Amino acid sequence: MTNRTPWWIALRAGGAPAVAALLAACAPLSPNIPAPLRVPGAAASAPVNEAVEAPRTLRTSSTPVPPVQAAPAEPAPAKAAAGDATVAAVNLQQVALPTFVQLVYAEVIKKNVNLHPSVVQRQDLVTFRTGPDQTAEQVEQAVRLVLKSYGLSAVDVGGVVRVLPDNAALGDLPAIRYGAASPEVPLPLRPIFHLVPLQAVRQTDVTVWLRTMFGDRVTVMEDAGRNAVLLRGNPDNVQAAMEAIAALDQPAMKGRASLALSPAFWSAEELARRLAEVLAAEGYTVHPVGNPVTPGAARAPVILLPVSALNTVYVFATTDAVAAHVSQWAKALDRPADRGIGKNFFSYAVKHKDAEALAGTLDRLLSGGGSSATTTPATGAKPEASASTRLNSVVVDKATNTLIFQAKPEEYGQLTGLLQMLDRPSRAALIEVTVAELTLNDSTEIGVDLLASRIEAGGGYRIGTSAGGSATGALSINVFNGLNVPKLALSALATDNRATILSSPRLMARNGESATIQVGQEVPIVSQQQATGVTTSTSNGLLTTVQYRSTGVILKIKPVIHSGDQIDLDVQQEVSEAINTTTGVTSSPTIQQRKVDTKLTLRSGATVLLGGLISSTGSEGKNGVPLLKDIPVVGNLFSKQTRSERRTELVVLITAYIANDTHEAEAITDAFRKSLGSWAQQPAALRKAAEPAEGASALPAP
Repeated sequence: MTNRTPWWIALRAGGAPAVAALLAACAPLSPNIPAPLRVPGAAASAPVNEAVEAPRTLRTSSTPVPPVQAAPAEPAPAKAAAGDATVAAVNLQQVALPTFVQLVYAEVIKKNVNLHPSVVQRQDLVTFRTGPDQTAEQVEQAVRLVLKSYGLSAVDVGGVVRVLPDNAALGDLPAIRYGAASPEVPLPLRPIFHLVPLQAVRQTDVTVWLRTMFGDRVTVMEDAGRNAVLLRGNPDNVQAAMEAIAALDQPAMKGRASLALSPAFWSAEELARRLAEVLAAEGYTVHPVGNPVTPGAARAPVILLPVSALNTVYVFATTDAVAAHVSQWAKALDRPADRGIGKNFFSYAVKHKDAEALAGTLDRLLSGGGSSATTTPATGAKPEASASTRLNSVVVDKATNTLIFQAKPEEYGQLTGLLQMLDRPSRAALIEVTVAELTLNDSTEIGVDLLASRIEAGGGYRIGTSAGGSATGALSINVFNGLNVPKLALSALATDNRATILSSPRLMARNGESATIQVGQEVPIVSQQQATGVTTSTSNGLLTTVQYRSTGVILKIKPVIHSGDQIDLDVQQEVSEAINTTTGVTSSPTIQQRKVDTKLTLRSGATVLLGGLISSTGSEGKNGVPLLKDIPVVGNLFSKQTRSERRTELVVLITAYIANDTHEAEAITDAFRKSLGSWAQQPAALRKAAEPAEGASALPAP
């Protein structure tokens, strides 16, 4: 077996293309090596380990503003169209109302006119004068406004203008409309039934308002089931009533200010009560805290609504200035008792860590380092099952993952600052491991010397045997600094070699914790046999002990992430399988194993390539004519001798990516999904399309 220069370990971001080139050169059938993930760069921000949060204080935030219903658009005044002929100027002084209507419509506007009998009996006197260059449409619009002031309506029906009182009973079939918007084209003489749903106020309030404003000109009926009102009247009056509804159907908070106060040291109920007392002492009228605000009842200028579940006080005030004044009082009140006697109790809701883990650190600080976060129960005793675990000075509420501790007010700020610095999301690392097996023979030639010389010229250094050494099966290391390193040039002369990807697992682990992925099977192996001395028809008199051995693809990792995106990585990669034994122990199989156990230091996105694990197997055989093939010298004419040698080399590619938070973890997941092709992206697109829009209801619409 010819000695070969050992393979190497290469630390270089972008090592995956090099391995792809190597395997493509070594085998006519190139295996599919997973491409490196293209993770989008994170936005520039301060390092996680160096960020410092502000001390715990009262938080003030804005609240949603109730929507304001828009009033119906008023019809635009008529404008003279190009080419419209003007009519004669009108100048009437103290003319009877019936004569005024007939004169203007018939003589000036040139339209047919019909007067209601009650209009004919009217004795009102009208003075009307128009300006120069007025069109017929403009004059008619002015006449309609004059008639409206006398309680009359002019409706054009089929070329006949009917003038009648606003509250006259109309003989045409009514038109029915629904909604808060009026039709763009006004209807003729037909009466209108318009059902208007209300958005903010009760229908009883609107009914009282409309009857006061319109009297019997508009009939108003209530629909309590829909919280709506039904309007009946001629088009002009119904339009006016809808404009009034749009102005009145507004929330009581329209034009008012609101904000949310989240106290840091007080409860929401206690802060609301103290604020009410202070504001009342200043002369403000405050709604009693704890009493619900009932619809239709008198509203105080200031409303304080505490929500204990969120530990938040919602403030509703008449103006922004009053709301800001309430916020200033809340900041003045929300502070620990500076003159408290002894120590006070405080709580801290842990967001990203285990509360018991933080309790150990905090308790050692409070007790001078003499206590521990956990206690070991006595032998045979069961730990108590309770909602909280008491330590010397700290209580851990497991139900809410909250710390309750006792400290002096002046110590509280320091302790909360320390807890906020420790209570950060755990960083994680995604580890990619690709294990490839190269099948070699004596005709294979790999240009490792040329490759090493080129990379060393780019700033690398060598550990282990030299390029011209002869350590068969040994492992040599070439470490590259990644600066100005030329592209890896791998040359391989092979005619019938093959390369196989044994495994390509990906596993994400949290910083400082171990993670394992295993895909394979448990193989039974006989570990002990003992004679029992009793032989039956179903037993051979042997007591056999069987142990199970895990085989398949097994990956164990433990990353330790440092600042500067450096990772200390413990990797154990095993590829094993059970094969027929050749050791003579027929009761148990032989485990064929490929295993790498190493510790590395690399940066995020970098790739480590390990090689040089070469194994060799050989076999010899002879077959031919019986008896004749065994004759010395002459027997070679009657026989065939075979000799084969199989040499394989294991190549391991390791890449690590750091995920500082959930957003980067999602970005890595998306990059991995894209590397799998369109079939892996389609389910995500379907899920996104199936998700309801923000604020939309997922329930079926009626």
